[in-house]
Amino acid sequence: MPGYFITFEGGEGVGKTTQLKLVAEELRKKGYDVVATREPGGTILGEKVRDILLKGSVDKMEPMTEALLFTAIRVNHVSSVIKPALEAGKIVLCDRYADTTNAYQGFAHGLGIDNMIKLYKFAIGDFEPNLTIIFDIEADKSHGILTEINRFESMGNDWLSKGVQGFREVAKLFPERCVLMNSVGTVPTITNRIMNILNEKLGI
Repeated sequence: MPGYFITFEGGEGVGKTTQLKLVAEELRKKGYDVVATREPGGTILGEKVRDILLKGSVDKMEPMTEALLFTAIRVNHVSSVIKPALEAGKIVLCDRYADTTNAYQGFAHGLGIDNMIKLYKFAIGDFEPNLTIIFDIEADKSHGILTEINRFESMGNDWLSKGVQGFREVAKLFPERCVLMNSVGTVPTITNRIMNILNEKLGI
């Protein structure tokens, strides 16, 4: 059985983390071996850098510093967690991946999505997710339901709105692997929506 790498992307508070857990449970019920992970994080090094990236004041580091930190721990995450799991035939579900860097640092912060793609290819090469589900929200909203506010969620509605648009731009750039999914609805409805996408796109 082949391994699949599936990423969950989207703006802040759109329900990605909740849905990833529920989808992992549904896949395990079907007999799949599932690894659930996240970025920033996923490894001991990644979790330490996660604290640096998500905590503290909004202006404590430059956007390029953010991009380089995200990319550095992504290299570690891919080599030590994601690729080994895929080689073992497992399904890897990741809460955020490189498209967050594309949308946030590239688009919202203005570094350029094309530059973030070049940085990714330099660091990681041609390795990409098999499928990326982007949780989209209504145009007049900048975020979903926020709980514990992190540094990025504190950047204001204008920046968060740019982030949402950034993910839409990513979906346009990578239509072969990205599905822009309406994230409005009850939790079970959205879970069912995701499972249908997995079946349609990957036969899972």
